[in-house]
Amino acid sequence: GHYLIKSGFEVQVLEKDQMVGGLARTEVRDGFRFDIGGHRWFTKKDELNQFLVNLMADELILVNRISRIFFDDKYIDYPIRLKNVLKRVGPVVGTRAVGDFLVSSAKKKFNPKANISMEDAYVDQFGRTLYEMFFKNYSEKVWGRNPNNLSSDWVNQRTKGLSLLTAIKDSVVHKDGKMESLVERFMYPAHGFGRISERMAEDINNHDQGNIELEAFIVEVGHRNERIETVTWQRNGHTYVEAADQFISSIPMTELLRILRPAAPSHLVEAAAQLSYRDIVTVNLMFKRERISLDTWVYVHDTNIKFARFHEPKNWSEAMVPPGYTSVVCEYFCNQGDEIWEMSEANLCELTLHYMADILHFVEKNEVCGGFAIHCKDAYPTYTIGYKERVEAIKDYLNSFSNLQIVGRGGTFRYNNSDHSIETGMLAAKNLLGEKHNLDLVNSSDEYLEERKVKNGRSK
Repeated sequence: GHYLIKSGFEVQVLEKDQMVGGLARTEVRDGFRFDIGGHRWFTKKDELNQFLVNLMADELILVNRISRIFFDDKYIDYPIRLKNVLKRVGPVVGTRAVGDFLVSSAKKKFNPKANISMEDAYVDQFGRTLYEMFFKNYSEKVWGRNPNNLSSDWVNQRTKGLSLLTAIKDSVVHKDGKMESLVERFMYPAHGFGRISERMAEDINNHDQGNIELEAFIVEVGHRNERIETVTWQRNGHTYVEAADQFISSIPMTELLRILRPAAPSHLVEAAAQLSYRDIVTVNLMFKRERISLDTWVYVHDTNIKFARFHEPKNWSEAMVPPGYTSVVCEYFCNQGDEIWEMSEANLCELTLHYMADILHFVEKNEVCGGFAIHCKDAYPTYTIGYKERVEAIKDYLNSFSNLQIVGRGGTFRYNNSDHSIETGMLAAKNLLGEKHNLDLVNSSDEYLEERKVKNGRSK
């Protein structure tokens, strides 16, 4: 919408929530600012970086990233670094980890087999010892499923080129400046990641040809002759019908298929019913203390603790909290209707404080001065084994509409980062300006997401 409004189009944005940003929004309570799970900006695309710099002007700051795994009362660097792992787990376990990785690598060399499951991919990349120590339980906590029932695509997509072998190489071979890490520092809006969406919304609303409707719940998408014609939406008991020439959708793919009228073919409706998204509840606590940790993220592998990850907004930007205070955002991965999703806000805050104070010993209970919970549906597409064929069949059908493009994580059923989602929106806009871009190619590189090659001291 932002790209098109700058190019002279008339733009209407229908947003389901009370504010823009979706999973990348920033909530404000009592002078504290909270992102939904935390989002850092990094990208390999110079055009995207320039777009963000131009959009945010002097709001951007640079943040040093410290991400660690909290495991067995120890901190392990993440992404995994060999020397750090060996130091934390000890020489016996460390030797076994390296040994079983080398043995499994040799077996695969002589008897190559394709990775089918998430477990296959993790064992292939890190060996069974490290898989069972660092990835198995955490994956079950995040996805609510045994990794044997999840596709290897998620691992391949998120950790391309990263393995114990690369960790070993990196520990003994200096890269001589040939690679640039996108891990250690990242750009971030000082008042929260949601400011990116807010800035775009400001530009759209301030333009004569732009309009954003909040709390617009879309109930029907009408089509005829392979073209989308209307969108029907509701708010406060009133129903509205909008017609347009072109449509760009970030609605969860399965939901979009369900509300098409005439209805989509039954075999595709059945395929969509077999696809699912993982939901999330974030519990946000405020504390009267200066700081809890130095981390941007902490991954919590303890199976006795139900949240999987937390971050401390103050470590991203001092402006996220009032002076003398700090806060945390704890992420519970869940499904609608389960115990966590149905738990009251008060009980969620009490449970989270118990974990933080009594088990992790990060805070004292009397330091808490407030808390609340946020429920987010359809947060993460779940890559079950066999999902890809269903997604491709649905995409083929949606692509048959000549004036429809699907974008974003939920819209494309692809676990994209924020930069990838913005890129799909930008390319969709460019397509309407006469260019031809295949949105499925976004985030399809074989390179590791958090490094990029540099040439003569400059990014390539």
